[in-house]
Amino acid sequence: LEWIDSGVEGSNRFLKRFWRLANEHAQLCETKSAVPALDTTSLHKSQKTLRREIHQTIEKVTDDLGRRQTFNTAVAKVMELLNSLQKAEIKDNNDIALQHEGLMAMVKLLNPITPHICEHLWSLLGGKGELQTSPWPLVDASALVEDEKLIVVQVNGKVRAKMTVATDISSEQAKHEALAQENVQPFIAGKSIRKVIY
Repeated sequence: LEWIDSGVEGSNRFLKRFWRLANEHAQLCETKSAVPALDTTSLHKSQKTLRREIHQTIEKVTDDLGRRQTFNTAVAKVMELLNSLQKAEIKDNNDIALQHEGLMAMVKLLNPITPHICEHLWSLLGGKGELQTSPWPLVDASALVEDEKLIVVQVNGKVRAKMTVATDISSEQAKHEALAQENVQPFIAGKSIRKVIY
């Protein structure tokens, strides 16, 4: 491998950000005297999105380390998760519980790569026993289910609108909503539509 100092600096910056967030979270949980339980039935949209990302990360890293043995893509996915956890607002107990779930998953996922820092953060975040003997995180399939999807509406190959719809929307409903979009109307007014692709 070709050694590049800047690569080590980037990894160091990432681990420092991880360390800071874990410490801030541990202090927050200390003020609450315990980590709140996650109520998956009352998650709002942004919380569902964050939880989906946590479990997509577990799924991807598990595959990258186990089957594909591509450590760089595994670390890159964990870095994306850290960015999302740092941006997430902490307003209620579910936010705290989600951040805890994400950080604990990160600790376990990074343990094969950075065992010393992960062992320390494991105990800091309240992990029971030794990290080395704790089970690998499992993907919650229900967290991966999406309630909504983004549809891009194009007219003659140009993007004219984007709309968020329920995942179980019928193709006829989706077409109807797409044609009703305010930004689409000027481009179809008075014209016959020859082809609609959904």
